[in-house]
Amino acid sequence: MADGQPTPSPAPQGDPSENSPSPSASVFARLRERIQGVRDTRLADRLAQIDAEFVRENARRITEADLDTVVDRAEAIEARFRNDGGIRRLLDEGRLLLGLVRDVRAGRYRCLPVWTLSAVGFALLYVLNPFDLVPDALPVVGLLDDAAVVSVCLSLVEQDLQDYQVWRRASRNEEDPTDRGASGPGLIPS
Repeated sequence: MADGQPTPSPAPQGDPSENSPSPSASVFARLRERIQGVRDTRLADRLAQIDAEFVRENARRITEADLDTVVDRAEAIEARFRNDGGIRRLLDEGRLLLGLVRDVRAGRYRCLPVWTLSAVGFALLYVLNPFDLVPDALPVVGLLDDAAVVSVCLSLVEQDLQDYQVWRRASRNEEDPTDRGASGPGLIPS
């Protein structure tokens, strides 16, 4: 610099494989690593707000009309999971969450705490909203907040999702019975 001050050098960019999380690292740890890589501290501050309390607080605000919106816009929500690289890895979980809301709203599944339904509704609406904490139009980081909200929601409602999956498998078996009687006593040649 002209005033005698040294020119600041950019932060060292080490080998990405050195910084990549181990397979056993939690979703939260991976998200924190990505947040640390975000240069705009305001953005990092926004992403750091996403935790269990953030999901709980916003889930309290979900109304029945919001849940109807989830059902009505389910295709658009699934498309966001399917098409957006930052949350594509959560596609199966997103479909499970959408199925849960649909089954509850249709009255098919009734064994779900209201809070869980609200948390799931909030997470799905958050994914749909392009103008959330970090606007989705921002390359790479725009979807980190969506992935973080869905991940936090999944961890908060894990047991209820497992119960729903058991119910879903059982109800599918009832709707699509197999030919169990095909080898019954009258069919065995004597």
